[in-house]
Formats: sequence, C-alpha cells, structure tokens
Amino acid sequence: MSARTVSVRVPATSANLGPGFDAVGLAVSIFATITVRVQDNGPPAPRQDPMRSMAAAAVRAAHKRAGRPAPRVIQIDVQSDIPLGRGLGASAAARGAGIVAGNALLGGPLDDQTLLEVGTKLEGHADNIAPALFGGLQVVAATQESGRRHLERVPVPLPEGLTGAGFSPDFSMPTNETRESLPESLSRHDAVFNSSHAALLIAALATGSWHALQVACEERLHQRPRSRLFPQMFDFFDAAREAGAYCAYLSGGGSTIMALTAPERADAVRQSFANAATRYEISGRPFIAAPCATGATVVAGPEPA
Repeated sequence: MSARTVSVRVPATSANLGPGFDAVGLAVSIFATITVRVQDNGPPAPRQDPMRSMAAAAVRAAHKRAGRPAPRVIQIDVQSDIPLGRGLGASAAARGAGIVAGNALLGGPLDDQTLLEVGTKLEGHADNIAPALFGGLQVVAATQESGRRHLERVPVPLPEGLTGAGFSPDFSMPTNETRESLPESLSRHDAVFNSSHAALLIAALATGSWHALQVACEERLHQRPRSRLFPQMFDFFDAAREAGAYCAYLSGGGSTIMALTAPERADAVRQSFANAATRYEISGRPFIAAPCATGATVVAGPEPA
C-alpha cells in the first residue's frame, strides 16, 4: 500500500481552573499542527522526540481500538506553538491529534466517546484530552458502569466577553513530581470548600457571571503544594487581579499561570505578568490566548503521499 498522510490542527489546553482538579479543562488558542504519514512496508521510523512519540503511539492506539493492525511505518511531523512541560496540554495535543489522525486514516470508525476513552487511557486523566479533542470548556467525570470505567463528558457553552492571558516560565513542573506533593486526603471542611467552589466555577462560566470567578477559582488541594516549586505563584495571581483579571490560577500542573479576563483588559494582564517576571527575575513568555471553540480537526488528508 502506498504511503498516506493526514494533518490535524489541535489547540492547547488549560486544566483545573483552580478547583476543577482532574475534571475541568479549557481549550485555548495556541495551536499545534501534527502531520502523520503511514505506510505498511518499509523500515520502522527512527526514534522520535516526545511529542512525535506520543502522537505515533496514539495512532497505534486508535488502530488497536478499531481492531485494525497498526501501520508498520508511522512518521510524525510537528509544528507547535505549545510549550512542552508547561501545563498547557502539549502531551494531550500530541495524543489527541494522533488519535484523530489514526481515526481519519481508518475512515472514521471511532465515535467521540471512544476517542475520549482512548485518549484518557493514554493521557491518564481526561481534563486535558477532552478539550484537546472537542474544544471549548469540558467537564469530565469517571464512574463505574457494570464493572467497567465509564467517562461522562459535558461541554459547557461559554458566553462572549471572556479571554485569557498567561505567563509560561522557562522552567517546567513535571506532573508526576508535583502530584507526589499533593495531600492524600482533605478534611471535610476543605472538601466542601473545593466542591462548592468547583460548582460555582462552572455556574459562573456558563452564565457569564464573571464577578464570581475570583472566589470560584479558589481551592485547597493542589496549588499550595505545587507552589513549593514556584514560590512566586500567588504574587503573579495578585498582579493579574490588580490589572483587572477576573481570576488567576495554575494551568494544569504548571508552570504556566493563566488568568481569565475581559478582552479589553487582556493586554494589561499580560503586561502585569511580564512586570512580575521582571521583578522576580523569572524568564518566560507572557501571552494572550482566548478560549478556542474547536478541538482536534483534520485540516488535510487523508490522501496518498
């Protein structure tokens, strides 16, 4: 069989949004385009960097789930503005694009629920993979049905008038390391605090009650322990709010900090992050990134190469 190619454009994602730990994720307008080239004959592709390796593994996982043999040769090209290891879902982008590409190469036998299940198995949790696959604001919870793990996903429509600004430091905060610092349990008081704030977060975002976001983004599970690797984190939060942001939070496991704000205040919030970085002598990139309504999308192919 001749070689075939498909290209998929996929957004970055910002997970947790404070109290929505492992359950809430937002697609944002920073993108990667991943091109997959497959053929059934020829030498295996050489060892590849992390994003290429993750995308290739996702292509294989899609074939396995569809009950089809994976191509012998899978070559991946990545053009990405998503920083790796910074809490903006680079791994979810690579895996989501690989799953969608693999499904497209097979003629689309996998439905959305199956794509989510395959992606979550690869990624480990669904809060980044869901918005990478489907775009927008996604809420996902796992449960057991007939002894089998089931993922329930609900997209939350966002009203107009919200954008994001962020700061990505030049250092990473590896998720596997920061998760080890999280508490094994919470007091009843803290559990109620987190559940009530997560509920308020979704209500505020769904209804455009932006004034409630500052309170809604507060949480007592993961940001304080993770700040041991980024002690200035809460000062960055304060700087963003002083510049007019509705709220600020650690994106995913970090190290990126995100703020949600009105579009007309986005540049001031971005500048507040730049000023804080200068003050603390932390190198990195301030940016503006609006919510992105679309997830991983085939933009070319599949077609013979």
